[in-house]
Amino acid sequence: MTVIRHAALCDKGVQRKRNEDRYYIHEQRGLYFVTDGMANEVTPHVVVESLPPRIREEFGDDQRLTGGAAARLQTVLRELNEEIRNQRLDLWSRCIGATLVLALVRGKQALLAHLGDSRIYLHRGGRLEQVTHDHSHVQQMIDRGELTPAESYVARSRSGPTRFLGMPGDALADVRPLDLQPADRLLLCTDGLTDMLLEGDIETILNKASDCDAACQKLVAAANAAGGHDNITVVLIQAG
Repeated sequence: MTVIRHAALCDKGVQRKRNEDRYYIHEQRGLYFVTDGMANEVTPHVVVESLPPRIREEFGDDQRLTGGAAARLQTVLRELNEEIRNQRLDLWSRCIGATLVLALVRGKQALLAHLGDSRIYLHRGGRLEQVTHDHSHVQQMIDRGELTPAESYVARSRSGPTRFLGMPGDALADVRPLDLQPADRLLLCTDGLTDMLLEGDIETILNKASDCDAACQKLVAAANAAGGHDNITVVLIQAG
């Protein structure tokens, strides 16, 4: 099963003066990722410049994501975290960091990774499922039963990620394999989308828009119509 269609859209939103989101797509190597800068544009630029060659060196053109692939990807991201953290120390800046959601797709297999509160969703058979678990203070409150998911929509904009590229210590990415089925869609997005739209709204848009480009445009337009409080980036990958 190969990825036959993809689309992406990156928008600064209604209320932001600059765009600190970035995305990267290399269809031939099956690499797709989205990164959201934490009050800075520096880290997303470093991620876009530094991560693809690291992935290429580690995984090459291997079509089977086996043999400890998840651990290898975690190592790549740990090393990138150290590089970014050292850059932050060199710049004497605390505002260096970025979230990451990544999909490495090879044939019928995908390897998904994330750090932070950007998300990956699986859209299969008309149903939307979040396949990442936010690394954020709000998510920790939900996990402890201190907030309901509905209440989290109010609090999320005042939260921040608990894991990210550039963080102190060891950045342990959550990595999981996923077997793709025909017509599956993977949605990679920043919190500029998910802070504005409920999952049911996202699901409805994806169900109505069979074309990937149209789906991305409608998602971004809906987030902006709901307030557009943050930068909005979406990458949609559809398997054949």
